[in-house]
Amino acid sequence: MEKVSKATRFVQEVHATVREISVEQLRGHEETDPHRYEEVIKIIQDYGKLDVPIIVDSRSYVILDGHHRFKAYKELGLKLIPCVLVDYFSEHVQLFSRRSDIPVSKEEVINRALRGDLYPPKTTRHVFLDLPPLPNGSG
Repeated sequence: MEKVSKATRFVQEVHATVREISVEQLRGHEETDPHRYEEVIKIIQDYGKLDVPIIVDSRSYVILDGHHRFKAYKELGLKLIPCVLVDYFSEHVQLFSRRSDIPVSKEEVINRALRGDLYPPKTTRHVFLDLPPLPNGSG
C-alpha cells in the first residue's frame, strides 16, 4: 500500500484548488529542522518538484503545512510554489501545540509569521477538517 502524506490526502479529500503563489508572498511561522530540510532538498533534486502543495492561510499567506518544502523550493530558486489556500480562522482548521511549554493560538501564529519571530521546529500541528471552498472562487 502506498503511503500518502496528510497534506496529499487533504487535497484529494476536499478537492482543493492548487494555486501557484510567489515565493516572496509566503511567510513561515516555524523554523525548520536542518536534517529534515536536507532530506527534502535531496528528494527534490533526485525526483523534481514534489506533488504535495503547501497549505497556507488565504488572507496572510502564512504557511500552515509545508515549511520544509517551502524552504527547499526557495533555496533551489523556485519563484512560484504550489499552494492550497484555506480560511485559517474557519472552524474547519484546528491548531494544537506539540510542546507543553509553548502555548499557541491562530492569532499568534499569524502575528509571529508576520513579525518573523518563528516558533521552534514542530511546535504547531494543524488539522484540516472537511474544508468548504473559499468564497469568490479563491480556493
